[in-house]
Amino acid sequence: MLATLVLRAEESEIKTLPSEWLFDWETESKKYPVYKLVLVEAQNVVQGLMSIEERRGFVFVSLIENVSFNRGVDKIYRGVAVNLFAFACKLSAEKGFGGFVAFEAKSALIAHYQKILGALQIGNSNRMFIDEMQAQKLIQIYFPK
Repeated sequence: MLATLVLRAEESEIKTLPSEWLFDWETESKKYPVYKLVLVEAQNVVQGLMSIEERRGFVFVSLIENVSFNRGVDKIYRGVAVNLFAFACKLSAEKGFGGFVAFEAKSALIAHYQKILGALQIGNSNRMFIDEMQAQKLIQIYFPK
């Protein structure tokens, strides 16, 4: 596993993101804090972005996206989104929420998130969550002490 950092994205960085991003991160950053995943050895290259909102008792991931070269079968790095979700779990644990994280998944990704995150689907909705036990597993893998 490569050494990575998850850092708060600066407003100036978000404004100058290349057009390859699918979501409007500048608009998103006006609503929620945006975090970036970078490699320790290449901190100027953003591998993925995530916006989060602190809610009552859990952290909600509003948006999450891999940079274009980390999407699809020919991606350069795997695990970008999992690393970002693990960071959200870590923040949730630090805030006293037990690591609980919730998010809305695209229908096509529900099974994928169940497999890679251990996330659980709420009823038949697209809402999913990562519980305390699974959050601790993710935190231990991506943010060992």
